[in-house]
Amino acid sequence: MQESKTRIFLRNPFCRAAVVSKRPLMRDGLQFIMAQRAPQSSVVLLSDYSELNREMLAKIDVVVLELDSSLQEIFGECEFLNSLHHQYRQIQWIIMLPAHLTNIAIERLLNSKTSLLSLYEPMSSIIEHVFNSGGEVERISRLLLQEKAAQSSATEVPSNSLTFSERRVLRLISKGWQLTQIATLLEKNYKTVSAQKSSALRRLGLKSDAEMFAWMISESGMQELNLPPDNAVG
Repeated sequence: MQESKTRIFLRNPFCRAAVVSKRPLMRDGLQFIMAQRAPQSSVVLLSDYSELNREMLAKIDVVVLELDSSLQEIFGECEFLNSLHHQYRQIQWIIMLPAHLTNIAIERLLNSKTSLLSLYEPMSSIIEHVFNSGGEVERISRLLLQEKAAQSSATEVPSNSLTFSERRVLRLISKGWQLTQIATLLEKNYKTVSAQKSSALRRLGLKSDAEMFAWMISESGMQELNLPPDNAVG
């Protein structure tokens, strides 16, 4: 994150903020710049959102929170954050997240009290959102949308999505099942299961088992097979 020299209008120089990040550089950097730009402001530094408590939330105006979760964890975390939204309606939420979680965050977290920023957002943009939350700031940052668009282009496959049968076979392979075991489980002929695997590889433009396993642990592969990142391929 680079600090911009542009002067930023401070709509609320007395802002009370909580910064939730596992990155010390992010926490300390934001604290330093807030104190420099608005000495009347205050900030609480946390490494995990579970450290947020009632007493703290009742006294703050803005929460800056990094949400860099696995697909397995994100839905539970969204539910927890939404419960906090309803309990503490005075708080503006600035959620920083990777591009692959953008659609989920838009669907489950975005409202009039929330802004979505990139994990790589310039510090000047974060500061602008902290001190002008509730004002005329981007609800979804331009950088996050650009990252999302770039990711979508990079993960496109040359052909159609997998069929249900192809996806099911690849999911089982990703969990360590052999084709003979899959055939027994699905009560199908071995040749049928093998053909479904081959068809899936052709559809995805993959030419070997090595390419198949590399695709399975990629972002597009995990999304296509609905695999939690921590459990993909074994």
